Amino acid sequence: MQLFTDILRFATISQLLLLSIIFFKKDGFRQYAIPAGLFCFSVTGYLFVDWGQLPAVLHLLFLAPAFALPYCFWLFSKSVFDDNFRLAPWVWWVLVGLLALLFVNYYFRRFVGPEGIWFKLSEMLHHGQSMLFIILGIAEAVRNREADLLQSRLQFRTIFIFLTALLMVATVLSELAFPADAPAELSFIQKLVIAGLTFYFAANRLEFKSGFFNEVESPQMEPPKPEIDSRLINQLLQLIEGEKFYRTEGLTIRQLAETLRVKEYKLRQAINRHLGFRNFNDFLNSYRIGEACALLTDPAKSEVTVLEIAYQLGFNSLAPFNKAFRASTGMTPTEYRQQHRE
Repeated sequence: MQLFTDILRFATISQLLLLSIIFFKKDGFRQYAIPAGLFCFSVTGYLFVDWGQLPAVLHLLFLAPAFALPYCFWLFSKSVFDDNFRLAPWVWWVLVGLLALLFVNYYFRRFVGPEGIWFKLSEMLHHGQSMLFIILGIAEAVRNREADLLQSRLQFRTIFIFLTALLMVATVLSELAFPADAPAELSFIQKLVIAGLTFYFAANRLEFKSGFFNEVESPQMEPPKPEIDSRLINQLLQLIEGEKFYRTEGLTIRQLAETLRVKEYKLRQAINRHLGFRNFNDFLNSYRIGEACALLTDPAKSEVTVLEIAYQLGFNSLAPFNKAFRASTGMTPTEYRQQHRE
C-alpha cells in the first residue's frame, strides 16, 4: 500500500511542478499566475512533508509551503473568482506573518510535548487557521456564482474548488483524529484524490478559453462570436437601455433570461462574448452607475438623497451602491456630488 501511495505522491509532485512551469512560462508574473503557482508549490510542499522518508533538512525546507497551503488555496480561489482581484502588498505581509506565527507554534509544540493543555491549544491554533482559510476559499467560490458569465469558470467552481476544499477539510479532520500516523488506506485515498484533481486541472489548463483568468485590465475578454444570435443582443439592449430594466431591484440573470424567453446559458454567452463582461453585476452596474452620475450632478435632483438614488437604480441598500460606485469612479457618491457642486 505504501508503495502505491508513494507512486501517486511523486507522480502528483511532478505534475504540480510542470503546472507551475506552464503558468510562469506562458503567463509570466501576472495577477492570476502567481497565486496559481504558489498553490501548486504549497501542495508540493505538503506532499513532501507528509513523506516519512524525507531527510530532516528537506523536511524543514518544505514546512513553509506546507504551512501556507490553506492560505494559498484561499488566494488562488480569490484570484480566479474575484474579477477585481489585485496582488496588493498586504497579501505578502499576511503570508509572512502567518508563516512566522505557524513556525513559532510548531516549535512551541515540540518544546511542550504532546501532553497537557498548552499542546492542545497549540493544535487548535494550527488547525483553526487552516479551517479559516479553507472556509474563505469556499466563500469565494460561492460568492456571486449566479452572476458569473463564464461557463468554464462556473463548472470549475463546482468540480475543482469544492472538491479541493472538501479534501482539505477531510485532511485537517484526519490529522486531528490521528495526530501520530493516519491509516495507510486513508493516506492512499488522500493521495489518489490529490492526484486526480491535479491531473484534471492540468488537462483543463490547456483548454481554458481566454477570459477564464483575469488576464488583462480591459473587460473585453473575448472577441465577438458570430454564432450568438444578434436578435438576442438587440432585444437585450432594448430591454436594458430602452426600458431601463436594470433598475429592477435584485435583478438576476435568471430573471432576465425568463423575461427575454431565452435559455440562461445563451444569455450568459451573449453578455460575455459580445458585450465583454465577465460578471452580470458588473454589466448591470455599468448602467446603474452611469445614471447615478447623471442624477448626482443634476441641479434639479440636488435634494434627492443618495439612498433614494440607490433604491431608484435597483440597489437594495446603500452599502453595495457605495461599493459599486467607488469601484467605478474612485470615490463615494457623496464625494462625487460634492466635487461637482464645487
